[in-house]
Amino acid sequence: MSYVSSVSSDVMAYQPVTTSGAVNFTGLGNGTDFNEIIDAQLEAESFQKEKYEAELAETEACTKLLEELNSSMKELDKKLEELNSTGELLAMEVNTSSDDVTCKVTGEVQESSHHVEVNQLAQNDVWVNDSITYAAPTDVITSVDATFAFECDGEEIIIDVPANTTAEGLVKLVNNDPVARDLVEADLLFDGNEYYFRMSGKQTGADHAITYTDSGDLAGYSSTDFSNTRVAQNSKCKIDGFPAGADQWLERDSNTVDDVIAGLELTLTDTTDAGGMNITVTCDEEATKENINTLVEELNAIIYEIQVLSGRIVTYVEDEETGEQMEAYTIDSYGFDMMYNELKGLISLSVSGFDRDHDTYNALSQIGLYTDADESSETFGQLLIDEELLDTALEEDPYAVAALLGSENKGVSDTNGVQVLSTIEGITQPGAYSFEYEVVGGVITSATINGEPATINGNTVTGAAETDAAGIVLEVSDLSDGSHNADLRVQLGVVSQIQDAIDGWTNSEDGTIPMIMETYESNATKLENDIYYQEKRLNQLEQDLNRKYAALDAQLAYYTNLQSSLTAMIST
Repeated sequence: MSYVSSVSSDVMAYQPVTTSGAVNFTGLGNGTDFNEIIDAQLEAESFQKEKYEAELAETEACTKLLEELNSSMKELDKKLEELNSTGELLAMEVNTSSDDVTCKVTGEVQESSHHVEVNQLAQNDVWVNDSITYAAPTDVITSVDATFAFECDGEEIIIDVPANTTAEGLVKLVNNDPVARDLVEADLLFDGNEYYFRMSGKQTGADHAITYTDSGDLAGYSSTDFSNTRVAQNSKCKIDGFPAGADQWLERDSNTVDDVIAGLELTLTDTTDAGGMNITVTCDEEATKENINTLVEELNAIIYEIQVLSGRIVTYVEDEETGEQMEAYTIDSYGFDMMYNELKGLISLSVSGFDRDHDTYNALSQIGLYTDADESSETFGQLLIDEELLDTALEEDPYAVAALLGSENKGVSDTNGVQVLSTIEGITQPGAYSFEYEVVGGVITSATINGEPATINGNTVTGAAETDAAGIVLEVSDLSDGSHNADLRVQLGVVSQIQDAIDGWTNSEDGTIPMIMETYESNATKLENDIYYQEKRLNQLEQDLNRKYAALDAQLAYYTNLQSSLTAMIST
């Protein structure tokens, strides 16, 4: 009759002094089975303990369900991380007119076409010592201690070459040198008959050329002994006709160009003819729809889990003891209901920072995503997709669709003369802001954002710390004297808003789910202690009943024996 908690250690475990059946009745009294009577009385008195045990089982089960929900939320957050930007949500298709240049999307990119002309490819420096050859890699190259010297990337490298070093030994000395190994790579080139010492730069580009300084004294390894078989050079290309001059080119030290066309990475694989080649970027509507479908499926899975746990959807599980179907446990918590309502609001209300006057879309329903309001439906409360409406939205403005879902704390000014330079994700709160400022003599003398004083530095204004506008930086170009006001917005897509909400729900310090779990664990501790006191009471009751019925049994045995004696005497 002892119980030890699996939830909390702040509980006493009762160790009974006796157990049922420890006192054996002989039945010498009147043949009554007092053990059966005691067991029946104990069972009748155990109803409160059994009630506590049932409540404890439910509490522990609910705690486990909350742990599973917390894990599901964190897993959802990881999946949303792959869809929380317009560049990740909006699938773009890239086509090229030739294989001279390959292209891939690396970020947010607009539908567009580009013309590329490649004049030369970037290449690394290669030097071969063609004045000395070796019959085998094990040929000794020096009989005395010497040094081999060269420069690369501004580093002067001098390698000590001990006497009796072989050709392959020199290769290892170069490749193992702590400085040289990051800049060059040495090897032996075999032409079918003899071996040549070769050294190649590890990086392409003119700035990574190898130079022999002749400061070493290894015989046969001076600058005149090497031939520059491939010269280090930059890649040269024109993008959309820029630079305009016939002999002017965009130069890079590699064949990867990722800083000319926003969101695109070009890999130059060959030179083009004078006509160049074309790159076309278009929105892949089907792939984008797949991303949106994935998003909806992930959200619906967590919505359903919350509906089941909150009892909005009744499910049944098998009772482990009886095998009968019973209603699944549910979470009875005001905080849990608030969390569910917050999630519903995020997917059904207007998206923070978007409005109908300046944005193509400001709510999910406008792009075909809506909440099922039919209470008799199996998908009640979940997101549904109007395929026709989504297709139309993607066809008309795919960027607006992606922005509504995946915008990342984007600052927008709806007033000329004021621009939002930057915001801080997680600090600057999404939504609409009113900016007011005063200019005297061409100088900003005062400024407020949503009525809160802001910091002024020349023509830039920063939102005050510990306000919703904290982290927002504005640039003011309208410095005409007088009072001015501007409308600002910070846009945060639905995906990022849900991620922020998940962080608030799962945060280990003050998250909604951990706090509810803490309440259940506290209740479990109380129930375990209640069970302890019930066990103590029942054990004491059992001892008392054993003593009473033992005394009664003895008394009945005495009178039974007396009766037998009297009967015998009368008979005699």
